[in-house]
Amino acid sequence: MEMANDVKAHLVHLLPEELKKGIRVATQADAGAITRLLETAVYRHLHADWYTPGDWLGSAGFVILPKPTTSPLSAAARFVGVRQQAVACLAAAADVPEIAWVRVAALSRDVPAPDELLAEMLQRVESHLQRRQVCHLAWMPAMFWPGSWLERMGFKLHTQIETYVKEDTAVPPAPLLPDLTIRPITNADFEALAALEVTAFGPLWRHSAHALRLASYRALSFDVVWAGATAVGFQLSAHSDSGAHLVRLTVHPDYQGQGIGSALLAHAFAGYHRHGLTSVSLNTQIDNLASQQLYRKFGFRPSGHHWPLWLKELPYDPI
Repeated sequence: MEMANDVKAHLVHLLPEELKKGIRVATQADAGAITRLLETAVYRHLHADWYTPGDWLGSAGFVILPKPTTSPLSAAARFVGVRQQAVACLAAAADVPEIAWVRVAALSRDVPAPDELLAEMLQRVESHLQRRQVCHLAWMPAMFWPGSWLERMGFKLHTQIETYVKEDTAVPPAPLLPDLTIRPITNADFEALAALEVTAFGPLWRHSAHALRLASYRALSFDVVWAGATAVGFQLSAHSDSGAHLVRLTVHPDYQGQGIGSALLAHAFAGYHRHGLTSVSLNTQIDNLASQQLYRKFGFRPSGHHWPLWLKELPYDPI
């Protein structure tokens, strides 16, 4: 406890400029320190997807501020080893070209001027992203922070995500067209689904073949609609704390309006019910009226929970 108090006092008396000098790229050796920081940090963010913080270690887009050393280590401490500690970290990475997301962020309560430190780490990460020709950086915080800090750092509110819920088992009839088939995902399908994502969504909402493969490892169900040899839609669902969560519903633009979305939803619900799951949730943009109409048809209703999605444009850096 005394050592912790000494470190806190040392941090408080450091000027922000002195702290910034210690920021560096996070490596695999920092994994334990980052895990401990994420467990204890007062300011903390983990992007909701299928990657883990460790997936980004070693990239210049993942920076860390180790805890400053307040005094020389004793001989015993050097022999036994001291667990490395960190007071701040930030990671931003792109799953598909053009768009990166803030994946990890954490700041200890002991850090003075946390907004200034976050802005400094963000600037360093953005320089890396610009060199990789990433055009935009997105952040969807699920907590009270970073709140007003984001506007000061150049982010603009892009949209809001709203949760819809359904608590009953009623499902409207939704027959699939006879020339289409639904089957579970296979290892050979991920590239086709990534191509479908490019056709169906702008860069902000796309997932790579690798991300979809990661998602499949934790999926409750993952089904694809085929028109011959062409993937024209898919649904991805996962377990949630209360039941099932519809993670993804994608239909090829050329095949929309033919009942494919309804057929996929009905197929997914049949699977939920076989598992005894009757509570289902999903997230959608507040301005995605077409999707909301389909979800309401199936008995989903808005929960009132919203999450802001912030976006920052990154100027191209040719260097």
